[in-house]
Amino acid sequence: MSFVPVSAKKGFSLMEVLIASVVLSVGVAGIGHSIGGFLQMKDREAKKGRTLIEAVSLMEEQVVSPRPCVDPNAPNEAVTTGRQGTELSLTFERVPGGHPLQWAIIRDVSGCWADLTLKRIVRCVETASP
Repeated sequence: MSFVPVSAKKGFSLMEVLIASVVLSVGVAGIGHSIGGFLQMKDREAKKGRTLIEAVSLMEEQVVSPRPCVDPNAPNEAVTTGRQGTELSLTFERVPGGHPLQWAIIRDVSGCWADLTLKRIVRCVETASP
């Protein structure tokens, strides 16, 4: 019977396996954390996209279906609308000059966009004066 010296054995020691396991688990945890960050960023960007699409859609509704002209002397009231998880503010300002035109102004009030503001001149319907 011949004995093989300890240094000539094939395989890994328990210490090497433990160190490799720790290194692997740290790498997997780092990758998992990065994936979570990417998913949050994707969700945030998807919400920004939905907000922009809803804002443009709301603006187009103002073009297709004119609203009554606002009184230039009255305080301007904002109409807040929320669709598809968005929150938008719609206000109107009368264009000077006596024409049936007004500014339609849409702003994001949900905080998704820091400075989303859409402005467009749209026709309005004159109401009869009492």
